Amino acid sequence: MAADLLALAKKVREVLATQRSGDLKSLVSAVNYEILTPNERKDIVRKEVLAGMMRDIEASGYFKPEKLPHMEKIIPKIGGYFTDPFSYQDCLDDGEKAALHINPELKISREMAECMSEKGLAEADPRQIIPIIYYMNLFGVSRKYKLKELRARGVTRVKIIDMGGDLDCEEIKTHERVYSIDDMPDLPLPGCSAAYCRCDFEAVEE
Repeated sequence: MAADLLALAKKVREVLATQRSGDLKSLVSAVNYEILTPNERKDIVRKEVLAGMMRDIEASGYFKPEKLPHMEKIIPKIGGYFTDPFSYQDCLDDGEKAALHINPELKISREMAECMSEKGLAEADPRQIIPIIYYMNLFGVSRKYKLKELRARGVTRVKIIDMGGDLDCEEIKTHERVYSIDDMPDLPLPGCSAAYCRCDFEAVEE
C-alpha cells in the first residue's frame, strides 16, 4: 500500500510539474502576516491551500472539467484528518466497479466516480489523489508563510528540518546545515522520495 501511494504521489507531482500555471499569489504580505492572530493565520493558509487544490485538480486531468464547479463546492470539507471530501453514503457496487475497471476491493463513492475522469479512475487507488493534492498544498503553503514570518522577524539564518518519522525522505539528511534565508534551497528538495514534502524551516538564532 505504501509503495502504491508513493508511486501515485510521484505521478501526481510529475503531472503537476508540467501543467501548473505557476505559484499562487500570496493573500497577505510578510508584514501583514506577522501581525495576524493565530486563527487569522490559519484562515489565510487554508484559503490559499483550497485555491491551490482547485488549481491542481483542474491541471491534473484526473477530474472531469464539467465537475470542477462541484469540486469547488465540496473541497472546503477537507481539514485535519478528513482529507476526502466525497460522501461514502452511496458507493459503487461490484458490477459498477467492474465496468469501470476499478479494484473490486476498494470502497468507491459514487460521487467521486462521477467527478473523476477515466485517467483518474484508472489509478490503482483513485481515493488517494485528493489527499495527495491536499498535503502537497498544505505543507507548501505553510512553508511559504513560515518564511514570510521569519523574514518579518528579521531572521537571517535558517535550517531545513524534517517532521521525523517514516514519511520523511532520505534526501533531507544531506541538507542538515545552516543557510542564509535568501539562499535556501527550494522544497521539496531535488530527489525527494516522500509522497509529499513535509520538511519545514527553522530559525537559527544569532
